[in-house]
Amino acid sequence: MSFRHGLKWLAAAGLSLAMAGCSASSATSESSVSSANPAESGVDQAEELAGDKLSVLCPTGAPALASLGLADAGAAVEYVDGQDLLVSELSKTDGYDMIIAPVNVGIKTWKDAGAYQLDGILTWGNLYVVSPDENWNESGKTIALFGEQAVPGMVFTDLYPDCQANMEFYPSVSEASAALLSGKADSAMLAQPAAAGAVAKAGQDGTTLSIVGDLQTAWQDAHESEQKGYPQAALFVKKDKAEEYASQVDALKTYIENATPEKIEEAVDAYGAEQLGVPNAKLAASTWDAQNIHYVAAKDCKEDLQKFLDVFKIQIPEGIIVE
Repeated sequence: MSFRHGLKWLAAAGLSLAMAGCSASSATSESSVSSANPAESGVDQAEELAGDKLSVLCPTGAPALASLGLADAGAAVEYVDGQDLLVSELSKTDGYDMIIAPVNVGIKTWKDAGAYQLDGILTWGNLYVVSPDENWNESGKTIALFGEQAVPGMVFTDLYPDCQANMEFYPSVSEASAALLSGKADSAMLAQPAAAGAVAKAGQDGTTLSIVGDLQTAWQDAHESEQKGYPQAALFVKKDKAEEYASQVDALKTYIENATPEKIEEAVDAYGAEQLGVPNAKLAASTWDAQNIHYVAAKDCKEDLQKFLDVFKIQIPEGIIVE
């Protein structure tokens, strides 16, 4: 049985949370599950995917929540933990109809294969500083970070090039959170909904933590971007096929625009928090706004897109954006 059809459940929600920051670091192994029918097991879902359904590959975490509109419209969405499969599939001309991936990953792959075009941006950053107080950025204190060479780490170092606190990088958001909760760090940069989860867990243990820094607001102030935040997870579609997928993209946009906490909680419960890569349905719903999920056509945010890509020293390639 092939990898794509021999799917297995995600090993743990903690590993999945690494993708909440949109692929902060590559996992040592990957797994994927399908949302084709939330009432069935992951393996059964995968084996029964109809060939004529819209096929979508999506990372777990915030991008998975952003994709709920496609799953709700009947698309066969497979959720994957880690970047390796995203990169390999973005290089194929006969693969998935749509792939949701970090903007920088999709653009780099376009340069190599030219297989998928950038249709729109789905998530605009979900990184926050969690600390006992607002005085986290001081000499002698330590902040736990994750994704050193990926989006989270690059965004943080761009915004705080002269950070006074000692920066300690961890392999994943869950490990950065654990460092804060165990007292190994004085503060932490965490992705939602992991940030809310850390605040709640600390409260249960009698410790008061709060969100004291919003990196999306800081980015907008520093780079004078039109959108709050930075273009992080994007929707890529097969080259020259965007018109064929217009109705599905419209369904995706409508779902996001009309999302309510009740609707999100119900959907996460139906598809399974574990396979979507979030701690639980209530946290996913309560942090929806903080996860900065909204669709903007790539052609309408080129300036913001280029400002973000400047951090990676990447130029928008000719022909990649769906016009």
